[in-house]
Amino acid sequence: RPRKAAKGRQGGTAADPLRRGRHQGKRRALHATRGSRQRAAPVGEVDIDELVLQTKKLSRRQTLELQKCEEILTKLIKYRFSWPFREPVTTEEAEDYFDVISSPMDFQTMQSKCSCGSYRSVQDFLSDIKQVFANAEQYNQNGSHILSCLEKTEQCLIDMLHKHLPGHTYSRRKRKRPSAQSSQGLDEAEGDSELEAAEYSRGRKRKK
Repeated sequence: RPRKAAKGRQGGTAADPLRRGRHQGKRRALHATRGSRQRAAPVGEVDIDELVLQTKKLSRRQTLELQKCEEILTKLIKYRFSWPFREPVTTEEAEDYFDVISSPMDFQTMQSKCSCGSYRSVQDFLSDIKQVFANAEQYNQNGSHILSCLEKTEQCLIDMLHKHLPGHTYSRRKRKRPSAQSSQGLDEAEGDSELEAAEYSRGRKRKK
């Protein structure tokens, strides 16, 4: 019996190193994973800090650009040939306007959107300006005084964009114009009488 007890003790002592080895292996593995997590944490923090800085720089740039957009719009409103686009078109000025134009837009509405912070980028701003000009081009017939104002106002806009926002380009698809011969004939017909001129150009009239 004493020998059996001794064997049991010997067996116990022989098993202990195996258990200790297993526990030590687990501890090392845990320490290794914890160490790797702790090492990886600072890298993640640096990435987040850089991302925050980039976001701040981008937001500052957008804010400055949108301020420039608002300044450009203010100058456009003061431009002498921009009068057809300053305020919303009413049915008193053009009875069938809303039958033809589905997305009305004007400089006054754009100014309100600037004040409310509705624009998120320069492209959003330019999209509305393009809508203003596209509506005028769609509603008014070729040879209209409104289209003459459109060309001059749009060129004024392009010049100011080159000066104040050189990093942004402006392009708009224009409607096809009739041939020079047909437009000349229409111009001659327009000079025959004031009544014919009024019928030919159905655009809005300038407010006195």
